[in-house]
Amino acid sequence: MKKPKLGLPPTPPVSLVNPAMQEMIDKGGSVLEKPAATPAKPEPEEDKLKSFTFKIYESELAQIRAIQDSLPKRDRISIHDFVVSAVKEKIEKERKSRNQK
Repeated sequence: MKKPKLGLPPTPPVSLVNPAMQEMIDKGGSVLEKPAATPAKPEPEEDKLKSFTFKIYESELAQIRAIQDSLPKRDRISIHDFVVSAVKEKIEKERKSRNQK
């Protein structure tokens, strides 16, 4: 036996709509005008989030998982967050070494 399909409640015919409501609908509305243009400051470009796939050896992934498993559950982070954190640390290290030269 099939389950009965759920449907939308019946809508009243247009003639049953309140006349005041119909008058308001017929009247329509207006669009707000934008204020006079002020000198616009150039907005900095948005730092867009990019997604890509990279390859990693199973042994390296196993090392990351071992590090995660050694942490208490409340302090564990995802593999993604671990890799992003490592990349940020490497970028900061490179920036510091270039500034010292």
